[in-house]
Amino acid sequence: MDIDIKFDINGKIIASYGGKEITMDDSPYMIFLATAGMCSAVYVRAFMTQRGMSLEEVSLTQKMKYNRMTNMIEEMEILVNLPEAFPTKYNKAIKATVDQCPVKQHFVKPPLVTVTTNIDIAVQA
Repeated sequence: MDIDIKFDINGKIIASYGGKEITMDDSPYMIFLATAGMCSAVYVRAFMTQRGMSLEEVSLTQKMKYNRMTNMIEEMEILVNLPEAFPTKYNKAIKATVDQCPVKQHFVKPPLVTVTTNIDIAVQA
């Protein structure tokens, strides 16, 4: 299961799955998953822009191992597709930049999530 993230001519980030752009009209689950790659793209865009590098030929692919039995993603890889002319001296730096993405960090260290209702709150009062 791959989500492709590209930059348009103005640097806008566009995520797609199966060739179709992911929008708010799609499944909330797909939007949730796409945020890891899109957040990473924000950091890649900033990295490239700060160094005066073009976003042309730059894209990201969010590769995920999806378990249909559990309906969960078991593994995720953010592949940063860089142009051939990209300076190799920046390879480690751009990976470190992507690692700063807070959405990615939430996948690495997920928060504790609890579910309550207004009835629970009323009972506690």
